[in-house]
Amino acid sequence: MSRKIHLALSIVFIVGCSSPSPNEETSYDFPNISEGIRERTDYTLRQASEPDQFNIPEWVTLDDGLSQDEAVALALWNNAQFQADLAALGFARAELLEANMLSNPVFSVLFPVSPKLLETALDIPIDALWQRPHRVAAAKLDAQRLSENLIENGLGLIRDIQIAYGDLLLARERIILATEEAQLKAQITQLDQARLRAGEISELTANTSYVDTLRAADNVKLLSKKAEILEQRLYSLLGITSDDITFDVVPSEISPISPASVDEMLKIAFACRPDLRAAELAIESAGERIGWEKSKVYNFIAVLDGDDTEDDSFTIRPGFSVEFPIFNQNDAKIAYAKAELEQAAQRYEAIRQNIILQVQQGYTQYISAHEQFDLWSSDIIPSLEQAVEQTQKSYEAGDVSLISVLHVQRELIEARMHLTELVARLNSSTAELNYCIGKKMI
Repeated sequence: MSRKIHLALSIVFIVGCSSPSPNEETSYDFPNISEGIRERTDYTLRQASEPDQFNIPEWVTLDDGLSQDEAVALALWNNAQFQADLAALGFARAELLEANMLSNPVFSVLFPVSPKLLETALDIPIDALWQRPHRVAAAKLDAQRLSENLIENGLGLIRDIQIAYGDLLLARERIILATEEAQLKAQITQLDQARLRAGEISELTANTSYVDTLRAADNVKLLSKKAEILEQRLYSLLGITSDDITFDVVPSEISPISPASVDEMLKIAFACRPDLRAAELAIESAGERIGWEKSKVYNFIAVLDGDDTEDDSFTIRPGFSVEFPIFNQNDAKIAYAKAELEQAAQRYEAIRQNIILQVQQGYTQYISAHEQFDLWSSDIIPSLEQAVEQTQKSYEAGDVSLISVLHVQRELIEARMHLTELVARLNSSTAELNYCIGKKMI
């Protein structure tokens, strides 16, 4: 009896060992995402580390100030939300492992109770042999789709960092210019007070000048608070939580207007946008699920039956068990999978149309911002600087008063403040357009 039971258990062990082992390797992993971001933006990622660790790339130095490119590199390495998104790769690997798994064989034993003899049965669900390829293919496509979504998250983080960096740079430039403006208005107020005592202006005019000085001083305080808030936001995006890490932002060079047309940008966007590629993969995955659900119509189980005999021997007989799809042909799940395919196809077209709209709008905003920047930096600002220089010479020659010089200087400061806003707008539109294209083109 002991030998017979050992024989039956050996059969179970052999069958279990012969089952295909799960394929733990997948090409849709961290290196794939890192390479996808590098090809589009020239930035690289790093493998995740402990949540409380802050890592700085070797080429990034904070002593000489933090450039926009260095800020993006820090964020890709340390942004907590992006690192949490990347951790979702573990779920994709687990789902792929599960898809590779085969169902365990079921071993049954009926012990000999007189007059029945020992009976054993080994049920092996071999229907997985034709179901498994569809299941594995769908899991691989889902893993690849997740990789594309994570690449999109990385591109979104790069855009957010570039905009936040430009906003902080604008705020700090505005503080400097607002301080100069407040000092000029204070000088104008002092001159107006002297002119009031001399009877040259009315008290109302002098009081208006004094109120302008107070407003200018209050504006400096308000801009300082806004800059502090923007700095906190940028630090958060960079993953900096320690007060020991400080830096200055460094202005970036303004790139010339892109020669690429909107049609060229659209062509690149269709090839590079990760969300469009993810929508394509969703269609393929839905198609595999239809095949998977159709393969479930026939459930087949192989059977190895072992029986004890009266002459003290043990016989093994092969057999099978099959489910006849008479009442249930898995119609509901097949219909659900077909609906998923139709929805995936419609979603792909929606994303494609949205890309067209985003690129067209982003291109229009970028061109408008660049044209305004060129006008103010090349024509208006130089003209005002020339006016200040001429007014200063006229004052030295005694042709105009000091108050005229101060008023012209104030106009120049206001123009420079507007120019900083145009620089921030150009920076924001450039970052947004690159994100809409799915690739750094500007």
